[in-house]
Amino acid sequence: MKKSAKPDGARSIDKRLFEAGQQCHKRLWLEVHEPVAEQASDSRLAMSRIGAELRDLARTAFPMGVTIEQEDVAAAAAETAEQLASGAPVLFDAAFVADGIEARCDILVVHKDGVVDLFEIKSGAKVKQRYVHDLALQANVLAASGYALQRAYLLHVNTQYSHRAGEDYPPMQLLRSSDVTSKVQKQQPNVARKVQGFKQVLDGDAAPSQPMGTYCRAPFACPYAARCRAASPELPLTLLPELTRQLESDLHKEGVEDLSSIAPDRDGLSFRQRRTLQCHAQGERLVESFVREELKECEHPLHFLAVAVVTDPLPVFEQQRPWQRTPFAWALRTRHADGTLEEHAFAQVDRDDPRGAFVKSLSRKLEVGGTAVVWGEECLTELRPLLDSIPDEKASVRALLGSDHLDLRALLESTVFDPALPDFSSLAAVVATLLDDPSGQDMDGLDADSRFALVQKARTPRVRATTREAIAATVTDALKWQVAQLSALFDSFASET
Repeated sequence: MKKSAKPDGARSIDKRLFEAGQQCHKRLWLEVHEPVAEQASDSRLAMSRIGAELRDLARTAFPMGVTIEQEDVAAAAAETAEQLASGAPVLFDAAFVADGIEARCDILVVHKDGVVDLFEIKSGAKVKQRYVHDLALQANVLAASGYALQRAYLLHVNTQYSHRAGEDYPPMQLLRSSDVTSKVQKQQPNVARKVQGFKQVLDGDAAPSQPMGTYCRAPFACPYAARCRAASPELPLTLLPELTRQLESDLHKEGVEDLSSIAPDRDGLSFRQRRTLQCHAQGERLVESFVREELKECEHPLHFLAVAVVTDPLPVFEQQRPWQRTPFAWALRTRHADGTLEEHAFAQVDRDDPRGAFVKSLSRKLEVGGTAVVWGEECLTELRPLLDSIPDEKASVRALLGSDHLDLRALLESTVFDPALPDFSSLAAVVATLLDDPSGQDMDGLDADSRFALVQKARTPRVRATTREAIAATVTDALKWQVAQLSALFDSFASET
């Protein structure tokens, strides 16, 4: 393993490094000794902006709050100490450094005798364990600084909030306060032990040797994954579908790091895992015999359907709730029993609500019956929240939810096994492998991140009409490509013998 010079002075453990250590000790070491520049995606940048908006909104409920302006942690800690000494009752972005830990608190409420309340603001909708760990880290550095934790709260998005278009967000309705004091206090000793372990990792002269695993993708994709992959076995365990943490741990304990070392008849393996191992062992594609029959049973007309949605963490339209998906475009290729084709498309990317026009126009095209062939049935099933948020179109929403459909992605995942295709998450990769067609590899508007960026640009105030038209065309072209490939995949496997 490559060695690197240690950074000058001991590096304090902050929130970012703690999360890195939680994910992987190797990542933790690399973050300090050999960091790489990360290019944040448009969706991650947008989430940062939304997080800042939520912090500003939550702080309006604390009118006596004083913001710590310094960005440098040491300077911010000094400013925090000054404000506390002067008797400030509420601090925003308070900073503390003690025992090799540094933390900044979203909202700190100071009571008498050094007792404090912590409020952490999150854009998520649930209380997650990593949020609790974050608060426990803050509580530990506060304790080391002479302040006792009285209560700890998570202020997170309330998914039951129903928005009124054009109005400001009411903070006490959009945000929900969850008292997590007992959970935080329970985790404080555990977090303290982990911090000591992380310090030992950082003191090492080289990055720890650690195989790749499911943790490389959770809770976020590791920025060092490509580097680790280059040094990994040809067939790492991460290529095994339905890999659980328990199976992964058992294999690591046995010293198994390569799929070629796993016997297909090993106890506890699923059908997909066994077939994956067999296809790699044989070095050829395996196709289950029943896939052809499944496709032949679909009733005409066949509707090859692609849908574009964007997830709005904060609601934008009337009666929309946080984290609801907004469908804004679709493309359809309908093949009748006599072979005749119809092609239709819809896209609305301006600042107006597209949901009603989306469901009304699509339901009319599908009302003739038949089978909708889709890549992931969630493009239809996730329309269910629209029953409440656009009540005037309940009939259209119910028609779409009740339409017969075939999830081609799910079918191929369970019936087609190819050594060159690790998973079916990307339609472009599937088409490139199974149809030998790389045309979707660099197409804009295919993945969720690019669609998010396109919609955000289209919703920008005073954007030119020609720009919106170009964005609509980009999305429509991507959807038309999808339906064409769905049709090609369908025909390819329906005709296989």
